[in-house]
Parts: sequence; structure tokens; C-alpha cells
Amino acid sequence: MVRRALILCVVSAVATIAVASPALAHIDPDPTEAQAGSTLSVAFTVEHGCDGSPTVQLDMRLPDGVTQASPDAVDGWDGSIDTDAATSAAIVTFVGGPLADDEEGTFSVTMTVPSTPDTTIYFPFVQRCEVGEIRWIAIPTDASTPEPEEPAPAMNLIGPVVVTTAAAPSTTTPSTTDVATTDASTTDVVTTDVVTTDAETAASSTIAQTTPTSESPSSTLPVVATDGSQNTGTWFFIASIAAILGLGAFVALRARSARNARDARDVR
Repeated sequence: MVRRALILCVVSAVATIAVASPALAHIDPDPTEAQAGSTLSVAFTVEHGCDGSPTVQLDMRLPDGVTQASPDAVDGWDGSIDTDAATSAAIVTFVGGPLADDEEGTFSVTMTVPSTPDTTIYFPFVQRCEVGEIRWIAIPTDASTPEPEEPAPAMNLIGPVVVTTAAAPSTTTPSTTDVATTDASTTDVVTTDVVTTDAETAASSTIAQTTPTSESPSSTLPVVATDGSQNTGTWFFIASIAAILGLGAFVALRARSARNARDARDVR
């Protein structure tokens, strides 16, 4: 009798554990604790299906204060994020699989958690299967409340709060080249001085070349300028004078020859 009673107790205990095991397999976030205001990837592991039925969809509501949320890529699943029209809450959805009842699957979401240390945030989670669903949405009201059979995944936020600061403006002193480039007034002054000086130098050089001094005779030809067109004109002028002088000499020579010939005839 004692042996039979012991066997019955063992069988009852095994049956009780087998029935209760799906309810005891909670979906806890990884990590379960995060620094308030931090940005991190939070993983949720589904350990089983719905009483033997494979999982095909997961819907998770993000806590108030969570920002910059984005579902991480999972092979064989499509992740998306949308807003519930009724509650204005952000809903992360994974659709795909199916994930067999006896297999585990991990689904991650990158997010920035609220800047509220010493608080607990919850991620109500609905696991949808080909047949049936499990609603991991129960949130305890206080510490004295017994743990629900299907609790929502919970995360504790700790301090200190992560503060994101903007990059400080550069205090590098501009170099001499930068000042000359960016300071309009300095650039104008320098440019004006250079142009004025060059113009005065060019003007004085031209005057010195083209204006005869008081000691020069009035018949002195002008100095040939360095400009190409002026050189051409000067040489053309000289060539013309030379041609005229040559022609005059030729005419005078012919006249003299004719006169000598006439005198010779007269002498005969």
C-alpha cells in the first residue's frame, strides 16, 4: 500500500508540473535592468508555443516614455512598429515563423528607455499561435499582489540618468591664412594697396619712357615702347623714312647722270 501511494504521488507531481510548466515559463527581458535614459537592445525570448501550437506572431506594447524604438532583424520574421489608434501606444510586431511549440525564439528591440531611475517599466506581450494565443499582459498593482500566471515582461531602471550632451563648439584660433581669407576689410586693404602701387609704378615707367627730358633735343625720336604694336608702328615709320630717303637718292642720282650725259653731248 505504501509503495502504491508513493507511485501515485510521483505521477501526480509530474502531471502537475507538466500542466503548469507553460505558465511558469515567463518572458523576461534581457537585460532585466538598465540605466535610465540609456539606449540599448532588449531581447525577449519565447520559450514555447500555445499548448502545442507553433507561434506565428508577436505583438508588444512599448511603455510610455520609450523613444527611438526599432525592431532588430530576425531570420524568417518581419519586424515593424506602428501606433495603436485607440491608445496612441507604440506597438512592435513580429510576423513570420512558424516557431515550433518546443523551440525557443529570441526577438530584440533597440530603444531608448525613459529617464526615470528607480522605476519599473512593463512590456505587455501577446503571443499569437496558429491555434490560440497567450497574453503576457498582467501587471502587478503592488508588491503584496501575488505574481500573475502570465505576467508582462518587466525591466527595472536604475540611476544615474544618462544625459546626452551636444558637442562643444570648436575654440581653435584661426591661423594667419584663415584671417586673411575671412576678414573682408583686411583683404580689401591689401588688394587695394597692391593694385595702387603697381598702377603707379607702371604709370611712372611709361612716363619715363615716352616723355623726353628737358636736356633732350626737340628732334629726338620717341623711345621704342615695349608693347608689340608700338614696336611694329615704330619700325614701319623708320622703314618708310628709309624708303623715302632711298627714293630721293635714286632720283637725284638719275638726274645727275642725265645732266652729265647732256653736258657731254654739248661738248662734242
